[in-house]
Amino acid sequence: LTAPCPTMAELEGLNDSYGTFVCGSDQIWSPPNFDPHYFLDFVGGDRLKVAYAPSVGLPNVDESDVARQMAKLCGRLDALSTREEPGSRIVSELTGREVATVLDSTLLLDRDEWARMAIESGLHIDKPYLLAYMLGHDETQWRRVYALGEQLGLSVRVIPIFQRDLRREGCVTEPVGPREFVSLIANATYVCTDSFHGIAFSVNLEKEFCAFERFRSTSRINQNSRIYNLLDKLGLRDRLAVGGVSDETLANPIDWEEPSERLAEERGVSISWLKHALEMEPKASAVKNNVRHDCTLCCGCTACEAVCPVDAIDVKLDVEGFWRAEIDEGACVSCGKCRRVCPFIENSSSVAIEDGKLFSYKSANSSQLLESSSGGAGAAIAKAESNVNYAVFGCAFEVGRGAVARLVEPKDTDGLGSLAGSKYMQSEVGHVLADSEAYDGPVLVMGTPCQVAATRNLLGEKADVTYVDLICHGVPTRYLYERYLEWLSKEYGIDSAKAEITFRYKPRGWHERYIRTTDGVHETCLHQRRDPYFLMFEAGQCYAPCCYECPWRDTSAADVRLGDYWGPKFQDDRTGVSMVLALTERGCEVVKGLATSGELLDQAIGDYMGYQQTENNPEPVFRDEVISKLADPSIGIAAVSEEFAEPVARNRDLQERIAPIKSLVKWFLGRK
Repeated sequence: LTAPCPTMAELEGLNDSYGTFVCGSDQIWSPPNFDPHYFLDFVGGDRLKVAYAPSVGLPNVDESDVARQMAKLCGRLDALSTREEPGSRIVSELTGREVATVLDSTLLLDRDEWARMAIESGLHIDKPYLLAYMLGHDETQWRRVYALGEQLGLSVRVIPIFQRDLRREGCVTEPVGPREFVSLIANATYVCTDSFHGIAFSVNLEKEFCAFERFRSTSRINQNSRIYNLLDKLGLRDRLAVGGVSDETLANPIDWEEPSERLAEERGVSISWLKHALEMEPKASAVKNNVRHDCTLCCGCTACEAVCPVDAIDVKLDVEGFWRAEIDEGACVSCGKCRRVCPFIENSSSVAIEDGKLFSYKSANSSQLLESSSGGAGAAIAKAESNVNYAVFGCAFEVGRGAVARLVEPKDTDGLGSLAGSKYMQSEVGHVLADSEAYDGPVLVMGTPCQVAATRNLLGEKADVTYVDLICHGVPTRYLYERYLEWLSKEYGIDSAKAEITFRYKPRGWHERYIRTTDGVHETCLHQRRDPYFLMFEAGQCYAPCCYECPWRDTSAADVRLGDYWGPKFQDDRTGVSMVLALTERGCEVVKGLATSGELLDQAIGDYMGYQQTENNPEPVFRDEVISKLADPSIGIAAVSEEFAEPVARNRDLQERIAPIKSLVKWFLGRK
């Protein structure tokens, strides 16, 4: 009912509209599908946070990383309840708090309220039927379903869940949405199901039913406890279609008097709990109007620092090794200027990637091509803009510091050369963004999508600024770079104080990536599969929090976006091709100018959508452990890579090896 909220930034924006947030119900707290947003991690401390009837689903939380995260997140909630007794026990043990067990939300409406909705569905079946709603695959159970139908003299109607169900006798071929689902149960004579909600609606609508166990008792993802808990609560455990229970017993009619009384009593208790929870006051907290108010994401862009009128903001390395804004709350005057330039709060200038115009580009300058990561488009644009008196904001690699932002004066050839190539780390922006704002002349801004969005917010829509962002997967913790330098010194004798790193060494290849490091005396050049820095980077397990919630995967605040032209089209190329996306009129002008320095070809936008990352990967639940180990010099990057990144790489290698076999099998089955 709200606008879609695909990332943390949009979710946190809901704090401006709502004072109370409720999470629930169903298996939103299922450990195998852990997602912190379902624990209201985006809700501010001054908002009321209530958990009503979420289900953990499992009898235990076996993963320690998930348990640790759940304990922290549940501890933030003002009122705690779950749907089943095992779930309440688990959350209580994790938090040390009392946790109520309440009814599933669907059971808060009584039989008559649901029946009225069922009447409106328009889905009618004339003759009496047995309804089968089965989420499992057990064919033995299906045979028993049809046997019960025959014993009761009822035709079987099946709500299809899987493709195979379409071939079952009695399959419902009309579309079944929520209203039709309720209607099919309400009008059934008997219901066979292994679904929690199939049972819940059967009970609420007082339908004759039997419940199957979907999971084996030995399964580590056994969720049968949800069904047991509901049946026990209502005194209906004898409706379980298990081993020794005969079909004759399951066909016996249910005496609904006691179950209905129990359900009514539980409904009253649950509604009272919910009303009381919604009347609670949230924990009081002093809130100032700055970027830390209902905004946890930060990319270290320094836009907030540049705009603050009282110097209350300082961007520093945080405990996880990321550049992050720190605020002196005592000095803050709540002017809100920092919020207006923060790219995670103000992002109204973005354009959808699918609305852009795609090109491929390959520089005609062979030396420039070798120095660039892909086809040299970034260098060509920077040179062209610099030649017409644009200063260039970009990122260079500085020995001993890593990636550092620079503002290069117009026609400074050496300065432009320092900006070439990829830097697989978060850049230290320092005062360069503020310098760009103060610069009296046109500026070309080149950076990550978040940096470019921040710069556009800071500089506004000035006619003499061109914005170019780079396709970005994320930035790893600074600790990864520090441990890497130590490893290079130990393994190859490279002086870490003089180590110059080329993260994409093109003389050795483009598709196959190599990282070259030299201190002027010693040198090493490692393939991506052997280099621990690249393995950790590619595994994506130690990125900044904002990288897992990036709003610019499928949008951009830039005029032009650049990256490698991955995919089959240029798979035989050995020196690199740039993917160039023009997103604005200014972007089209800039891209058109590339035709004078290399080969520029129109391409289909589908190449971008098909071969670049357009969705966020979830943050690993063990990310904090990875970063903690990288922060410890006594552990070392090789050990951390072996424990966390190597399994990812081995799985990727395996998938690449079996991909041709899968294709062959698919082709063979298609012919057959």
